[in-house]
Amino acid sequence: MNPVYISGVSQRIVGRGKPAPPYLKLLADAAADAVTDAGLDPHAIDGLVLSSSIPQPFACNPAELAEYLGIGPAYVAMAPYGGRPATDVIGMARSAVNAGLASNVLVLSADNFATTLGLEGAIELYMKSFDQTYERPFGPLIPTAFALMAARHLHDYGTTMEQLASLAVTIRRHGLLNPDTEVAGELTIQAVLDDVVISSPLTRSMVALISTGGAQGFVVTNRPTGNRAVAVRGYGESCGFMSLTQAPSLARFAHIRVAADLAVAQAGITLDDLDFVELYDPATIVPLILLEEIGFCEKGEGGAFVESGAVDLGGRLPVNTHGGTLAFRHPGMGAALDSVVEAVVQLRGEAGARQVEGAELGLVHGQGSWLANNGFLVLGSAR
Repeated sequence: MNPVYISGVSQRIVGRGKPAPPYLKLLADAAADAVTDAGLDPHAIDGLVLSSSIPQPFACNPAELAEYLGIGPAYVAMAPYGGRPATDVIGMARSAVNAGLASNVLVLSADNFATTLGLEGAIELYMKSFDQTYERPFGPLIPTAFALMAARHLHDYGTTMEQLASLAVTIRRHGLLNPDTEVAGELTIQAVLDDVVISSPLTRSMVALISTGGAQGFVVTNRPTGNRAVAVRGYGESCGFMSLTQAPSLARFAHIRVAADLAVAQAGITLDDLDFVELYDPATIVPLILLEEIGFCEKGEGGAFVESGAVDLGGRLPVNTHGGTLAFRHPGMGAALDSVVEAVVQLRGEAGARQVEGAELGLVHGQGSWLANNGFLVLGSAR
């Protein structure tokens, strides 16, 4: 494929506990900010990719949004796949540009599910993700899926609770460097272990936040606009199952490596070339498993890899430099698109106190369901 570029990004911040604006308002504001950041006239946009939201997954189709924003004629598409739109929507925009369907594609995601549904309603809706015959009757919470993974990993590989807590401590430390974080106060390993148990063995500090809402916007172009564009170097995706009861294993996910290898091979790099990674982190066990399955360490060694400090800022492979969903925010369906924004900011050298020195290449991960669907982007500096 010919190279394409993320020339503009935006991120609409709501703030902890504040009600989010209406869905279309979030989308419109994210769109305006992204187009301005790209230095383009709005009339230059000839494509639109929309990531569906949680409370209104099909209430606004992309053609309706294009009409609302005054975009047209234009290529339009929607990505309705759980948490994986973090990478899918950029991959779809990239394909559209390479196919000659559009030159400047606006990518948008917004959600206000906790504002729309309330906290209890949001939790209830998420629970519908479980299979209605074999899973939902047993009353699992969303963290239950990741708790099962954690319990299996602890049993199979001797991973310790302290190692799971160590990742929470590291990501919180990164999040506190982000001026828009929704958390306050440093964590210690003991504090994480002593926190309220959400779903055994996971404590509250080991699972993601629930935010009232937010939005992200991107402009994907066939050539850089301005001098702050970031190149989309590689993309890969793979699905292994859907329902957790149908997963071949709760601790080993071979299809993750398939998707990561595709992205890395397209980029023409090796894992050693990467300067940072942004991994979807609904619970601390998830990035730990991802580090193993992608190939940054051997299977069963993720806990020791994290505990060694390798994933800290200044370490061998900084992880979730913005705080992720554990220590920045979780606004809904597009939560992992915050990771794409962060990768762009890092590669522009604009991350401030959390900047990875000399960052030239980053890997971004998006997940649907419980590590069932995975997508990866390799982004690189276009300088």
